[in-house]
Amino acid sequence: MGWMNRVTGAFVVVAALTWTAMGTASAKGLTPSGATQLSVAQTAKILAGTDVTPLAELDDRKRFATEYASMATEKWSRYQQKIATPLRDWAAKQLPSAAGETVYYPFAGPDLPTVHLLYPDAKRYVLIALQKGGRVPRLATGKPAVARLFFRVFSRGWKSFAHRGFFHTDHMNRDMNEDSFVEGVTPVLMGFAAGLGYEVLTVSPIRVNADGSDLEPHPGDKTKRETWDSVRLLLKRADGTQVTVDYLHMDLSDGFLKKDEAHRSWVEMISKNKVVTKAASHLMQKPFFSIVKQAILEHATSIWQDETGIDYSELDKHFDTQLFGEFTRANKLWHENVQRSLSRAYAKRKDIQPLPFRVGYNKDSGSCVQYAVRRN
Repeated sequence: MGWMNRVTGAFVVVAALTWTAMGTASAKGLTPSGATQLSVAQTAKILAGTDVTPLAELDDRKRFATEYASMATEKWSRYQQKIATPLRDWAAKQLPSAAGETVYYPFAGPDLPTVHLLYPDAKRYVLIALQKGGRVPRLATGKPAVARLFFRVFSRGWKSFAHRGFFHTDHMNRDMNEDSFVEGVTPVLMGFAAGLGYEVLTVSPIRVNADGSDLEPHPGDKTKRETWDSVRLLLKRADGTQVTVDYLHMDLSDGFLKKDEAHRSWVEMISKNKVVTKAASHLMQKPFFSIVKQAILEHATSIWQDETGIDYSELDKHFDTQLFGEFTRANKLWHENVQRSLSRAYAKRKDIQPLPFRVGYNKDSGSCVQYAVRRN
């Protein structure tokens, strides 16, 4: 999910997270080899700011841990009030949610909150983005100065998401990479999971298997960064139900999928589920994202999207679509002829329903959502 995306050759930026650069340092300062003092559950709670006690008990980390917790709690409360609660309440009335279902979120970045709030009873969430996952940060070991800088960078992203409800691609690409204090999106997913009330049981590296029929544990050396491009989080709800979050580092452009049959097969397979997409830079309206778009059009059972998803003229051929909110034209960063069919539909249809929350990019008309259910 991103804003101001750039296409460079075959590599297309498709996901987003807002961080402000604080300089760079080797991520090994936070992720050394060897055993960590904290469990993944403790680490997730620290990242969410819900319980930093294990870190605050260390004299060299107490101050910045408690300061971070105060900030994270305040901003998460703001997000809950302004975005999450209205979204959750709306979804409970408008979207059918079935226990045990899988929900697929292409161009997601680490935006676990949105898909969880829309479909809280799902047993599996599948998020795809171009950014890498990364290893679990070892917050209680390594140099305190590096840990302090990690939280400074991480906190700025937390604040931005709480304000916008989506992620900024260019900033994440700059600040979450091999040379950054924040190695990848894994810490964000962990923090979000804990903030949403899950217990994080395990975090493990995964990959698409050889024939594209499923995901499998990555067989690589788990101390190496490159093993952790894609990750699986096993979570537990308060009622004991286990939930899986699969985050896949993947280029969804035609240029990549045409060359990699296994990934293409897997994308087509995972599209046979409910789909969520927002703040996706209108990528599926471009000719070089036709494979991922067509897979969704042919196989998805339903689609929840804002104006940056699939063009309304194509959506309307395959689905019965409800319109919510208002739409006249896309954000000014995109050409004015984007989603002309959607603009006409909003001007013509008389059954448009209000939208009680903000979603996606800022626009003159405000926010809009299309909920499409496949015709029988």
